[in-house]
Amino acid sequence: MADEPKPTSAAQNEEDGHTEPSEVETKEAVQYWGYLFKADKCGTSKLDRLLMGIAKHITTTTDPNDDCTDITPHQLATFYRSVGGNYDSLFLHKPPASIAFIYKSLGCSHSLQPSDLTDPYSPPSVPALKRHGYVTWQTIQLLLEPAEHVPFLQTAVHKFDIIDPDEGRRFPRVLPKEVLPSKPDQDMLTWFESVSERLRHDAQALSRPPWDSADDREYETDERADAARYFDHQMRRE
Repeated sequence: MADEPKPTSAAQNEEDGHTEPSEVETKEAVQYWGYLFKADKCGTSKLDRLLMGIAKHITTTTDPNDDCTDITPHQLATFYRSVGGNYDSLFLHKPPASIAFIYKSLGCSHSLQPSDLTDPYSPPSVPALKRHGYVTWQTIQLLLEPAEHVPFLQTAVHKFDIIDPDEGRRFPRVLPKEVLPSKPDQDMLTWFESVSERLRHDAQALSRPPWDSADDREYETDERADAARYFDHQMRRE
């Protein structure tokens, strides 16, 4: 079993050629963005548009495929590396069924794509996030681990041309930390822990007979246990 994801900090400013914005630039950026979460913990429409723009950037710059605009695990792993993270152990080393179960548990809409994108007849098994599914995924990560994920977004808007899908213009290069959470959201942590506990319980129940098929039991237990390990690891990091 591969280790759980160990994201690093955002790319170093020196490596990106990034310079800290001036006080005036920061103030103007805060006014432009506004706080990007509403009271109900949902992202504002501007955050959703930013994340949709990032989703399009991911699918059009990493292994683009005209037949699929959903984000594969390889594409997402590549994106996180490009902004200073490392989620290879989740998106490249976990079985596709386990990744799909994690997406399902988090409510992230996704499709199943052929394992060989050059062969349309290969069986669909690779979970790929819909763009709205990526918005859900990244919103959850921002609430759970802002210390990791806020710098990822800051690096993305500074480093890449992220286009507002509604207005067709590039988002500003400056994304101040003041417009995003500064600490994990307690309600999100509580919900995340409840999902983790349910998955642990389900995995334990499925490991016990009776089952009609030993193969089905092993498959269901493995994907739930793998997902439970992911959730447990995330909770231990808090």
